[in-house]
Amino acid sequence: MSENRKFLLLILLILGIFAGEKLYKNFNTEKNKKESKYELTVTRNAYKDKNKPLDINKATVDTMLKNGINLRYAEGIDEYREITGGFQNIEELRRIKGIGAKTLEKISGKVKVYEKAKRNKLYINEASDKILLYFGFTKKEIKKIRKKQKENFKINSNIEFRELLDDERYYYFKDFVQYERY
Repeated sequence: MSENRKFLLLILLILGIFAGEKLYKNFNTEKNKKESKYELTVTRNAYKDKNKPLDINKATVDTMLKNGINLRYAEGIDEYREITGGFQNIEELRRIKGIGAKTLEKISGKVKVYEKAKRNKLYINEASDKILLYFGFTKKEIKKIRKKQKENFKINSNIEFRELLDDERYYYFKDFVQYERY
């Protein structure tokens, strides 16, 4: 290769390095950092970090199984999320059949609610007792609901629904309980 070509390649290489450095500095300014709504955090393979609790509202059944949650509970968690929309807090695990205080204690170290899930609508006149329990109704409240439905064939309004619960419980449920599908 001739000396001129070597010199030209060297100049192009140097210009490329300076141009790349200039682009990097322009991109990495404070202005760009502030405008970005996402933050990239690099950790040592966080996906496989066994000590980090799983997001109970996002973890798949397979992921839960791989992290030591047995199949029955993993499927119950999945069903609960599908019906209710997800977990607001870890205590809601107690609403799943078979999960009592001891099981909750074991599981709670493996899962966490990172972000409260938005509740699905509850069509109270169509819901089974199991679904009402998943949404947090007590057995006593379910008996009152069933009695009212038996008398009137269904609960028609917030007025009828409010008669069944105390104020605190009514205000907890009122935003996601529906009486008819439209």
